[in-house]
Amino acid sequence: MKAFSFFPAMALALTLSLSSVQAATDVYVVSDVPSGDFLNMRTGAGVSNAITGRIPSNGQGVVTTGEEKKVGSTVWAKVYWNGVGGWVSKRYLLPANQASKAPAAVVPPVKAPTTNVLVCTGTEPFWRIDVSDATLKVNMSDGPQYTVPVTFRQTSANNTTIAVIGGATGTNNTQAFMQKVDSCSDGMSEVKYPYSITAVLNNKQVVSGCCKVQ
Repeated sequence: MKAFSFFPAMALALTLSLSSVQAATDVYVVSDVPSGDFLNMRTGAGVSNAITGRIPSNGQGVVTTGEEKKVGSTVWAKVYWNGVGGWVSKRYLLPANQASKAPAAVVPPVKAPTTNVLVCTGTEPFWRIDVSDATLKVNMSDGPQYTVPVTFRQTSANNTTIAVIGGATGTNNTQAFMQKVDSCSDGMSEVKYPYSITAVLNNKQVVSGCCKVQ
């Protein structure tokens, strides 16, 4: 998802070994992670450690703590992102100041920058909610149609597969409870979706369905 990114402070205090190296605290963006995928944050340096959170492929504002550790040929850095702490492979981090100086040709000038969107749908009644980093766009076939800015985004404190995204403006508000699952069925086809969703619309209506990355 969001994802999804949505995240509580879960970082564990880690003691650096003699192989640890120090790096200056800095701000990074995620780089070289496929669109729609995530950069895993772990409780320690190395893929054998548990995942504490996931940063989306277009994640920004990743703050290093200055702690680094080399495991094999991979340098791991301790970071914080959206309130979550953990260790990530530094090869997937790019200093924010370098990203801002990237040549304009990297993005075709005739196309606007794109943002990953989760498209969520359900039936009886038919509805659709498009979830992006910035907005929730609601379209009910027999009800309200509106777009609200995202004002809240948080991952469950004890289950990183579950996230809540909320948005409100004026009289419209939506809270979406989403979970990464092995398979979600739309009840109409054999398509299996990777996310399930339950959404509360304007504190009046609750709908459930499935989501996929657009």
